Amino acid sequence: MGIMGLSFLGVIAALAMYAVSVSPSLMARSWAWHAVASGVLVTGGYVAGVLVQNVGARIFTATGLTIRASEPVEIGFRVAAGALFAVWWLYAVIQSYRRARKAAALVNMPGETFGEYILGTAGTVVVSWTLLAILGGLNRVGRLLIAALGDYMPRPAAFVVGVAILCAIVFFLTSNVILRGGIGFFRRHAERMNLRTARGIYKPFVPERSASPASPVTWESVGGQGRVFLGRGPSRLDIAQVSGGEAMEPIRVYAGMPTGGAGIEAAAATVVAELRRTGAFNRAVILLAASTGSGWVDEWQVQPLEFLTRGNCATASLQYSYVPSVLNWLTGLEPAQDASAALFRAVRAELDSMDEADRPALFVCGESLGAFASQSVFSSVEEALAQVDGALWVGTPAFTPMHRALTAARHKGSPEVAPVVHNARRVRFANEPSDLRTDLYGRELGPWGFPRIVYAQHPSDPVVWWNNKLIWTQPDWLRERAGRDVSRNVEFTRFVTYIQVLADLPVAGTAPGGHGHTYHEELIPLWRAILGFDRMPGEEGAHPRLDALDGSWVDEQMVERIGIVVRANLELSDRQ
Repeated sequence: MGIMGLSFLGVIAALAMYAVSVSPSLMARSWAWHAVASGVLVTGGYVAGVLVQNVGARIFTATGLTIRASEPVEIGFRVAAGALFAVWWLYAVIQSYRRARKAAALVNMPGETFGEYILGTAGTVVVSWTLLAILGGLNRVGRLLIAALGDYMPRPAAFVVGVAILCAIVFFLTSNVILRGGIGFFRRHAERMNLRTARGIYKPFVPERSASPASPVTWESVGGQGRVFLGRGPSRLDIAQVSGGEAMEPIRVYAGMPTGGAGIEAAAATVVAELRRTGAFNRAVILLAASTGSGWVDEWQVQPLEFLTRGNCATASLQYSYVPSVLNWLTGLEPAQDASAALFRAVRAELDSMDEADRPALFVCGESLGAFASQSVFSSVEEALAQVDGALWVGTPAFTPMHRALTAARHKGSPEVAPVVHNARRVRFANEPSDLRTDLYGRELGPWGFPRIVYAQHPSDPVVWWNNKLIWTQPDWLRERAGRDVSRNVEFTRFVTYIQVLADLPVAGTAPGGHGHTYHEELIPLWRAILGFDRMPGEEGAHPRLDALDGSWVDEQMVERIGIVVRANLELSDRQ
């Protein structure tokens, strides 16, 4: 039968695929993403069933093979097989729903209610029916092409040429019409959004910030996300109140998208000029924060450093794109890499021109695409350790070469979710702050020298784990089952797991802090460790300028208080 016909085997395969598709994954998906993921998989199951049925029918016809049974036996077999399948299917679906609810609890998400589950199931039918209608239309077009070409060439040649023409048409429609048109639409929307100022964000007036009255950088030029970065953050008085001691006004500088034909190097030069103007090179710490696609800088990576150093720091970033990270991934990652490299080279050159004793400590950080871009500056972890005084990379995407190489080089018996690399002498992976001193099995990691690089990654973060290998190969992170917030009922199924984790990606940022792609309070003790404020008596310091800072005031209670204040600051600006 055709794809849109009522294929018995196709329906069975589609129902089986649905039962597998609703099994637990990393995130608790909404009913909409339930519909999308299951709809795609159900469509794949139905098409596979149709193909098997049609190929089997052709084999039986070509070989003349027949299987005969009396009518009562045939009916009895069909009824028994149908009943067994129905029992299995109901059991699998009910168990998957229960297990998915338990998996959602591990990441502190509510999961689908029964009503939402029914809505997701209905959406699955709509999505799969739509996809099957499209495939049915393509099937009919292909048959017409082959029939028309059959008048001019042999049937096998007509089939090959017809399929090639159909593939070319599909490729043109998807890449040149749908994909490019969609990207163009979102790009234009992003450019308009870049002109807006978020609610609760106001132009800074302290000279230590770009776009202030003392700065040649204008408020309009830094873009929407630049205005958010410059309009947020603690003041000197905020920091002094939390720390109970004297504090400095933290420096924040930012450059928007280059205009008038200027390249990204011009934006990097603007950042360096702003660092000079604000006196950043006289501070103890300079942090280069790689932004995500739209220019967003995560406050949870910047504000903890500002509080921990009592404002004796400067944070610099720049914008290289208007669109979100996912569109940068679709159109090419080179702009993100070029921006991070240009900023790092410009700042590093300025530092190298200073006397070594006077240089501030240089740190780098980034989340998601920002983590990828920040790491792409260095050809290896050894180069990174030679060029910076510390790094915090958060939710690093699976396609990041340095992250992938370090994970592959982990010690035997070290799980992929929190690998131990090179005896953890410089680089450490952390699912939570306690992983900085012990591995996932409670074993002490030993001495930790400086500079320090920390990879923060949650076992439930699909950004860290999704890659094309999931289509066919079971990953170690799933086989080892070492993730604290990943259900043991998450099973690997070829192609299915790939689609499930892909559908987890847009949901990951909605997870509560500490799960998925949401990194909040846990970054404070990570920064504390990178700065060396947690080192034992007699241990070597991180940097001469940091040794002069009094980090003794930072204890567990103060770390908790910093987290409360940062969250309150962000919620206040969001509400205004």
